[in-house]
Amino acid sequence: MDNLEYKIEHIRKELLKTAEERGMSSNETVKLSVELDHLLNIYAYDETGSEIEKDYFEKTVEIKNKKFG
Repeated sequence: MDNLEYKIEHIRKELLKTAEERGMSSNETVKLSVELDHLLNIYAYDETGSEIEKDYFEKTVEIKNKKFG
């Protein structure tokens, strides 16, 4: 499993745990959901062979995290 797949799996598990403990609309759950969405987008682009600048997505995740957390 490469680093991106590991990150996706880790965030997915955290998301499920947080949603169960704090609810679907808690700030932490939403933050993790946004982060997972971005990681999955990166993974999808990588799988199709498209050129994508991962740094852009990482910066977007940072911005979203600041907004929700």
